[in-house]
Amino acid sequence: MRLGSQFSVRWEKAVTGSGKTAGGFTIVETVLAMSLTVLLCISTLGAILEMQFSSKRVADYTSAMAVAEAKVQDIRAVYYNPPNWPFTLSTVYVTNQNSISLNQAGTTFQIPGTVISKIDYQGSLGHLVTVTATFNPSRGRPVTATLQTVVNSYSGGQQ
Repeated sequence: MRLGSQFSVRWEKAVTGSGKTAGGFTIVETVLAMSLTVLLCISTLGAILEMQFSSKRVADYTSAMAVAEAKVQDIRAVYYNPPNWPFTLSTVYVTNQNSISLNQAGTTFQIPGTVISKIDYQGSLGHLVTVTATFNPSRGRPVTATLQTVVNSYSGGQQ
């Protein structure tokens, strides 16, 4: 008696009661389906992380724009009476420190920055006010927002 004949394995297709062979997935089909599923999961995770980063970046830009707009409104609220400061006949620069992006607890600002206001005399038009807010996050490019407006005796209820 041979040892191999006793334990021989025969591969046969399973036959159903109607005489047809039962269908199944081959190993190639299974590996292909699993690899496509893994690829889909990895790409979904990457998309979620990218959307989170983009959302934070947009929030920082929005905050920077709000800080710049607040500074423009502060300058517009000053009584327009040239040549008194800040509406002199020469260019005036006003620099302020500010911060944006609160931490998760909502108690500490995380991104410091600088707000530079340039008030430039434009003759009979009044003064051109340019406010640039620049914030430097710990990673990535600086967030910068710039706004301009003209302030004269006709703007903002000055009359």
